[in-house]
Amino acid sequence: MPKIISLEKKKRLYKVVFDDERTIYVTEDTIVRFFLSKGAVFENAEIEKIAEFADFSRGKNLGLYYISFKQRTKKEVIRYLIDHEIPNVQIAKIIDALEASRFIDDPAYAESFVRGKVLGKSSGPYQIQQKLVDKGIDKTLALEKLELLYDFDTQVAVATHLAEKLVMSKYSRLPLKALKMKIATNLTSKGFSYDISKIAIDNLELESDEDNESELLQKELDKIMRKYSRKYDGYDLKQRVRNALARKGFDFDVINRELREIDF
Repeated sequence: MPKIISLEKKKRLYKVVFDDERTIYVTEDTIVRFFLSKGAVFENAEIEKIAEFADFSRGKNLGLYYISFKQRTKKEVIRYLIDHEIPNVQIAKIIDALEASRFIDDPAYAESFVRGKVLGKSSGPYQIQQKLVDKGIDKTLALEKLELLYDFDTQVAVATHLAEKLVMSKYSRLPLKALKMKIATNLTSKGFSYDISKIAIDNLELESDEDNESELLQKELDKIMRKYSRKYDGYDLKQRVRNALARKGFDFDVINRELREIDF
C-alpha cells in the first residue's frame, strides 16, 4: 500500500507525497480528518477519498474567503470556484454546505441589495432588478424584494430627488422643454418607469424663465446661423434653422417669434 514519504506545508495547503510518486495537495482539515502524517499507509481507495475531500475542503475555504470580504450570491461563488479550478462535483457539495450554514443566502442578499440602493437614492427598480439578475438572483425573487421594499411612493420620492439634482446642474443651460426631456431620459435610464418620471418632473413645478430662454436661444441661433448660412439661404435656411432650434428643445412659438426678426 502507498505510504506517505513527505508532508510539507506550502502556503495555505500541504503537499503530500507518496512512495508511488503520487502527489496531492490537501488542507489542514484534510490532515486532521484522515490522520495524515509521514509514514502513514493508505489503500488506493482511501487516497482517492482523501483527494476528493481535499478538493471539497479547499473549495469551501476558498468560498468562505471570497464571502468574507462582502456578501455574495450563489452564482458569484460558483463562478469564483470555477475560476480556481475546483471540480464541478465538489462545487455542488460546497454550495450546498455554504447554503445550509447561511453563508450563501440569495434572498437575504437581494433584500440587502435593494435596501442599499433605495437608501442611496441612485437607481430605479428596473435598473436594480437587472443588476440583481446579472448577479445570479432569480428574477421572481428580485421582483418580490422590490415590491416589498420599493413601493410606488418611495419610487416617486427617489425619482424626484434625482430630478432636483439634475435641475441644479442643468437648469441654467437648457430651455424648459429640453430640461424636462433631459430629466425624463435620465430617470428612465436609471430604471424608473415613464409614469414615475413624469410625476417626479411634475413635482418640481418648473417654470420657464423667459429672459434665460431668450438668451439661450440667441446663443444657439447665432451658432446655427453661422453653420447653415454657408450652404443655404432663403426659406431653406429658415426651415433648417427652425428645426435645429426645435431639436435643442426650444418652443416653436418662441423660435418663430425670433425668426420673424431675421431677414432670410
